[in-house]
Amino acid sequence: MRAPTANAATLAWKPHAMTTNTNAARSSDTPIALLSLVLSGFVWGIAWWPLKYFGSLGFDGHAVALTAYALVAAVSLPFIWRERAQWRGELRYLLLIGLFFGIANFLFNWSLMVGSVVRCMLLFFLLPAWGVIGGKVFLNERLGPRRLLAVALCLGGVFTIVGGFDVFSEPLSLADAGAFIAGIAYTAAGITNRAAREIPIASRTLMSFVGCTGIALFGLAVHVPAIPAVPLADWTLLALFAFVWILGGTLLTTYGVTHVQASRASVVQVVELMVSMVSAVLLGGETLSLGEIAGAAMILSATLIEAVGGSPRPEIVNDGFP
Repeated sequence: MRAPTANAATLAWKPHAMTTNTNAARSSDTPIALLSLVLSGFVWGIAWWPLKYFGSLGFDGHAVALTAYALVAAVSLPFIWRERAQWRGELRYLLLIGLFFGIANFLFNWSLMVGSVVRCMLLFFLLPAWGVIGGKVFLNERLGPRRLLAVALCLGGVFTIVGGFDVFSEPLSLADAGAFIAGIAYTAAGITNRAAREIPIASRTLMSFVGCTGIALFGLAVHVPAIPAVPLADWTLLALFAFVWILGGTLLTTYGVTHVQASRASVVQVVELMVSMVSAVLLGGETLSLGEIAGAAMILSATLIEAVGGSPRPEIVNDGFP
């Protein structure tokens, strides 16, 4: 549910024209900003729980996108439109950000609702590998030994998780494939974010909800969503999930990443991955095989390498948020 994402959308770009190389007051690493990052990691890490609940009521991922995400998208549109003077020249990038994040959110939510939370999270969190590969191919970014190690760990981790060479004897489940593709789409959105220079952070972030809603609307041409007849109390919970959980988690993440150093902001991904795995075992009753544990250790190591390594990125000073 990236809002993602998720959400963690705000971790993926390196703004250029909107940045400065000085450590401005925006990156003072205040306790409140650090706390907001940790809390957002918990919010996204346990987001599978309400999704599973709505799935038990009869909703599918398509229905969640058409309801919860559409509610947030409706609120987001006026804020995005207000910043049109700043993103008008990069409309193509804004639309691509919405498209890629929309695909990522749609598929990831659906995968979490029907598949194993641990496997979906791990397959989605191959972000270090896709980010390094995509950055090299599309942005010609340099690849040092540290980043190549992260790629190797990610690919080794996913190979172990899916069963090693046994994966060639039987196809991945649809949930596994959905999470895998969602991770690639999420990385594509991040690469587009890095290519864009003028789009304010508010529009970049909120466009993910608009994109997910758009994908859900186009999906009506090929699929009828499962929207059950549920009591008003459950519709109220769905609305609260949209505005408190999804939008609230997004604001926590956005505030955190725009008020701490970029290297520290990346820790939200580590917290999210750890929380999701532990909560899925303790609350969801899931079990981990030895292969999944080994693969998880590899992917978590790669995430930590990307989070704490490398030189600090420029800090955002014109973000559209207080």
